Amino acid sequence: MKVIKRLERYFSAAFSLGRIKSMSKDAQREIAELRLELGTLSQELKHTRQETERMWAWMRRHEALADDLVSVSRREAEVLKRTGQSDTALLLRMFSDLSRRIDGGESGRPEEKPPSSSGLPSPTGFEMFKDAFYHRFENQWRGAPEEISQRLKVYLPDVEAAWARAENKPIFDIGCGRGEWLGLLREHGMEGIGFDTNAVQIQEGQTAGLDLRLGDALEALAQAEDNSLSVISAHHLIEHLPFDSVAWLTREAGRVLAPGGLLLFETPNTRNVLVGATTFYTDPTHLKPMPEQVMGVLLETAGFEPVDIRHINPHERLGEFLDRPGFDNELAQLMFGPQDLAILGIKSKDK
Repeated sequence: MKVIKRLERYFSAAFSLGRIKSMSKDAQREIAELRLELGTLSQELKHTRQETERMWAWMRRHEALADDLVSVSRREAEVLKRTGQSDTALLLRMFSDLSRRIDGGESGRPEEKPPSSSGLPSPTGFEMFKDAFYHRFENQWRGAPEEISQRLKVYLPDVEAAWARAENKPIFDIGCGRGEWLGLLREHGMEGIGFDTNAVQIQEGQTAGLDLRLGDALEALAQAEDNSLSVISAHHLIEHLPFDSVAWLTREAGRVLAPGGLLLFETPNTRNVLVGATTFYTDPTHLKPMPEQVMGVLLETAGFEPVDIRHINPHERLGEFLDRPGFDNELAQLMFGPQDLAILGIKSKDK
């Protein structure tokens, strides 16, 4: 009996030990799971803390921006009072500056890429075909390089003045094409950089020794430093772009131009009946006209002052119809008057 009782106690103890070991394993597993959950919670708390710190930093930065803008507006108000300018000029500059700084933080640099002008796929072979087509199209229908250079001379006094005001900072030409404009500037002692997406035209200009670069000019402009350029020019470009891209370009020009710098756009004048009804649509890459009413207000909203609108390059037969007996002069101007529109804006030295 004693042996049996000992065996019973032995087996009972062994069974209890097994249960204890099983319970111990369960407890260790639960502890490991708790540790994992605690680790996850710790990571979530750390992430929440980082997000909170970033939010506070964002709030402090924008509070500082608001204080800075108030201070700047007060200084500009004093300048406007001394110079006799209107309150509208102050409001426009404040709006433009605020919109840039909200987009890009304290530096005013945009965080997003500029709007794209095309969403189509671009196989290399097809792109080269299009470049060759447009190069030939311009040679046949826009005019020879010498003829284009002659027409562009009208802008030389404006550019020379802006180049001097901005202490000879570089000139930036968007949609430079074959480089007629930059070649003309070089003849008059001013160097510039040109951007275009047409490889055939870029190669022609580079052969002439011009600083032409293949690429997206809007992206290059986004990377430019504040107050780093004297002139930004775009001849017959804006009618190829969506309005959002034109607006972005105009606003960004206000950042990268030095005080006193010049923004220069040239575009078809669709108030001319022949241009608006026929020749504007000869170019298959034209999207829509950019009339003077739109462009003038756009430059003013971006803070350019003064903004000068010019009607240039009348049709070669204008004189003939003005001199023709019985032909209405107003009709002659509508049909054969200025074919191009120039919009020039100067960045205020107070900005």
